[in-house]
Amino acid sequence: MIEKDRFRFIDKQLILFTLLISAIGLLVIYSATQTINHSLFYKQIIWVTIGMFFMFVIIFIPRKFLYTFSYWIYITSVILLILPLFLDHSSQAKRWIDFYFFQFQPSEFAKLGLILALVALFSSKKESISHPGELVLPFVITLIPFLLVLIEPDLGTASVYPAILIFILFVKGIRLKLVLFILTPFLSFLTAFHWFSWFVFIIILIIFLSLYRQGFVYSFSLFAANSLVGTVTPIVWKHLKPYQQQRILSFINPGADPRGAGWHILQSKIAIGSGGIWGKGFLQGTQNKLFFLPEQHTDFIFSVLGEEWGFIGVFIVLSLFLLLIIRIIIIMRSTRSEWGILLLSGIAGYFIFQILLNIGMCINILPIAGIPLPLMSYGGSQTILSFILVGIALNIGYNRYEY
Repeated sequence: MIEKDRFRFIDKQLILFTLLISAIGLLVIYSATQTINHSLFYKQIIWVTIGMFFMFVIIFIPRKFLYTFSYWIYITSVILLILPLFLDHSSQAKRWIDFYFFQFQPSEFAKLGLILALVALFSSKKESISHPGELVLPFVITLIPFLLVLIEPDLGTASVYPAILIFILFVKGIRLKLVLFILTPFLSFLTAFHWFSWFVFIIILIIFLSLYRQGFVYSFSLFAANSLVGTVTPIVWKHLKPYQQQRILSFINPGADPRGAGWHILQSKIAIGSGGIWGKGFLQGTQNKLFFLPEQHTDFIFSVLGEEWGFIGVFIVLSLFLLLIIRIIIIMRSTRSEWGILLLSGIAGYFIFQILLNIGMCINILPIAGIPLPLMSYGGSQTILSFILVGIALNIGYNRYEY
């Protein structure tokens, strides 16, 4: 039963920021789809409406329900990730389940399943993470959806899963020596694309370990892990799809192939830069209208915003995103339940990582990842997921005094 006096615990500012971002997203999608397929705009209105419905319903769902079914939701999401590999017989990427009247992208639902499963696992342990063995099960839980999405293939979406794990680990608490076990293999992976850069990284690592002095077993294990990653990375590179290799190469030097792999990045930068301070005006974007900007209503919706709304519009949207994340963190600081705190950290991590990755690829500080901008890009699965996650955050705020 809903208690009327507890309505004051519903974070109305979080609702406001969510709706404002979605409203701006609808306007930008309207402009981006004028010369493509105007029905996409009306479909997005439906997705936003459905998302809002889920958001308001979830506020009043008992928290015990979410906690009890956390692992079941995760298992269901993994099964849904497996289905497209068998149901989709096309030679293209197998990312969708077709229900005839709409398509469902299970990789989005898997983000919710992963957050709930990791939080249920970590909240059952009161102490911070202090031993490498405690990371094995969380890594396995994260690795399963990561590999399934990587097979589709969808490298951009797959990268979201380990990011969620890192955000939750950061809030849970983890010793520096374990942080090094997480971060240094990633740095080894990044530097291993060229033998000299990887060699320099290994030398720096050896010097650091000699100064850090955590014992032979720890130092040798960390060195061995980084050596393994550096050895395997060139093999992984050879097995990447050609378009994935091109995305990485075009990120490094988009001008090397301006009409091919570098086209997306160059056109995106042109669109954003041409917007200036005030923008060209609503429906007046030339890069958008003349089809120079690819995927303008999905992955590069931010570029349309920059061209038509200019620096002022971009500043407003980024401010709204920042305020949305701040409200989630405020709820996190006020709740008494560790389960709620960790769940909010996963939700905040989802928004922070996807926003940074999407905008980063649009302005060429990160590789093109094929990641939508939450609450703004066209797409039913990601729109509904974003509203669901906001609804869960509101639910935790509504029940903030429950342990």
